[in-house]
Amino acid sequence: MLFGFALDHSCLLWEKKCDGSTGACLYYDNHQMAWLLLAVCASCKVLNIVCGLIGWQLYLRRIRKGDLPRTRLEHTPTADETGNCRTGNCVELTGDRGSEISSPSPKAETSDL
Repeated sequence: MLFGFALDHSCLLWEKKCDGSTGACLYYDNHQMAWLLLAVCASCKVLNIVCGLIGWQLYLRRIRKGDLPRTRLEHTPTADETGNCRTGNCVELTGDRGSEISSPSPKAETSDL
């Protein structure tokens, strides 16, 4: 609706129909249309930032009051549990799943590379 308002407001010449009603716009003021569309986009962005900041402040206020927990979820997989760490203390994948990933296919030959 805001973009439609900006387009309608920048029209210089409206089409006149035989029954007296107006039709589509025949000629736009491009400079005014550009500024109006920029103003619509900028105002929507500012409104978005303000709403985001208000939501963030309300979230922080609920944390300070103790309504929301400050800790992580009960169980979040760590790198040690998933086997994706580089410290040497990682859990090794065992069984078929681990061997399928790490071993090359028996049918693959080095001459095919």
